[in-house]
Amino acid sequence: MRLRKSVCLAMIAALLVPSAPAAADHPYGADPLGLVPFIDTTQQVYSTGTDVWEVWTCQVPGWTPVVSLAQVVDDLNTEISPYFRWLSGGRYAPTFVTGGAVQGADEIPTEFDSPEPLFAPDCQQAVSQASGGGSNGALIVVDAGFDEGYALSGGICPEAPFTGCTTTYPSNGRSIVVGAATVATVDPFPGPQWITVAHEVGHALNWPHSYGGLTFDSATGLVDRYDNPMDVMSGAIHAGDPIGTIAYYRYAAGWIDPDDVIVHSGELGIYDLAVTGNPGPQMIVIPSDEPGRFFTLGTRRRSSYDADLPRSGVEVYEIDQRRDIACALPADWPETWPCFATLQRVKQTPAIEGLAGTEHVLSIDDAVVAGRFTVTVVGADVDSFSVRVSENDSGTFIDDDGNPFEPDIEKIADAAITKGCNPPVNDRFCPAGVVTRAEMAAFLIRAMNLENSVGPHQGLFPDVAAGAWYAPYVELLFGLGVTTGYTDGTYRPDATVTRAEMAAFLVRAFDDPTSLGSPRGLFADVPDGAWYVREAERLYDLGITLGCSSQPLSYCPNDTVKRDQMAAFLARALGL
Repeated sequence: MRLRKSVCLAMIAALLVPSAPAAADHPYGADPLGLVPFIDTTQQVYSTGTDVWEVWTCQVPGWTPVVSLAQVVDDLNTEISPYFRWLSGGRYAPTFVTGGAVQGADEIPTEFDSPEPLFAPDCQQAVSQASGGGSNGALIVVDAGFDEGYALSGGICPEAPFTGCTTTYPSNGRSIVVGAATVATVDPFPGPQWITVAHEVGHALNWPHSYGGLTFDSATGLVDRYDNPMDVMSGAIHAGDPIGTIAYYRYAAGWIDPDDVIVHSGELGIYDLAVTGNPGPQMIVIPSDEPGRFFTLGTRRRSSYDADLPRSGVEVYEIDQRRDIACALPADWPETWPCFATLQRVKQTPAIEGLAGTEHVLSIDDAVVAGRFTVTVVGADVDSFSVRVSENDSGTFIDDDGNPFEPDIEKIADAAITKGCNPPVNDRFCPAGVVTRAEMAAFLIRAMNLENSVGPHQGLFPDVAAGAWYAPYVELLFGLGVTTGYTDGTYRPDATVTRAEMAAFLVRAFDDPTSLGSPRGLFADVPDGAWYVREAERLYDLGITLGCSSQPLSYCPNDTVKRDQMAAFLARALGL
């Protein structure tokens, strides 16, 4: 699927500057929460009730027709209409009716590797001339074997009630253009790409892409706008049926009531955020200190059209409407206008490189910084998620605010056991990162206050190079008998540390291994003959670990140790 090449055209050239001064002076005036600029004249023009689309096919040179207009209309009403009824909670019903067939002169290539977006202006013009009018838009299927598309949301007038404007096609210029492979099975595609059609309907409702901005298209070198696997308005990794979208778009469309939105205020708030489809708050808004920039929280569950999502949890997004930062508006547009509709910038928080990152989707105990606040998911059940929003007190590191182990991280930072994870700045701890054997060596040597005792490189391990930052720590750790490495003579500095290995490291570094008692069968998942059993039970006796589960008491020896967890283990072992 080539959803990544789908194009959003907001009909910028057709935007009509308002004649009513009040519209320019108060772009947020129609939204009771002040979140969506021109909400009544851009976002909610077509998004409630029935949205009628006339469907046309356009035959182009060099391609044998493969679609049946009647079948396409039936399939659109079967596939796309139920999806939007689900997504809107029954508030929006796109309906597809037969338009007709036209002949176009657009040259559609047989290969779609070009970084240039695909357009079919001749097909659009032919449909516009042939249409009898009266619908809300035209969906044009170019009868050629490609699965891309683009949308034009139509000319708008940011004033009510559309003085001098029209909401009917063809006068409004609202159209969607897709290839035949989006609505029919066309070789080599496995089946219709309904997700592309749903994506373009979203653009026709003036929804922008959501994207982090750290991933770049290899063909163009430009920012890839399809790197959010949780959103139908992004989601390049998905194919076939559509997935859902984010809470902010549903609010902008009028599918979430203002009464179901929580706007955070104060230093601390703990809120229940309802799972989509259940009664209760559907979105949390976290303001920033800058007008036109805020963060939103919404929930996603693996069910219905979202059944194949890569992750369930609470999504965090930054909405940026700041003029000349999020978008570049024409200089002759009113200075009071922010970025709006498809021009506003929506990005995952945090932004992740690659097309499959879901770090912006929080599970229980996950936390992320959103402006000057930290968002932490503190609980969940089948109906809702409990979310804590707390004002940041960054301390040593900026990425551990709200983390349950933050006090322990601060303790080992104060004791110079950790220096951070992003030299030379070192303002981050990377609490969710896993501890490597290289990092463990550094943690332990610093915790034993022996950093000044490291010596010249001895070449004790073939995989520990002389210039490696961790080499002196590893070799001193070997000299102290805390590690012997692996039986093949290597140390494996990049390997992750398991809870079993962590127990052995800590006991050898801070306790007397010769005084270990006999195994007592303390942990249900630790066999008496396990090489680490006595060390794990010793850590429990010392209160350094309480295990990973209490019913039954378990140790989870094969689980990797995260950096924030290691901070807690070290702080307890040292009595900090």
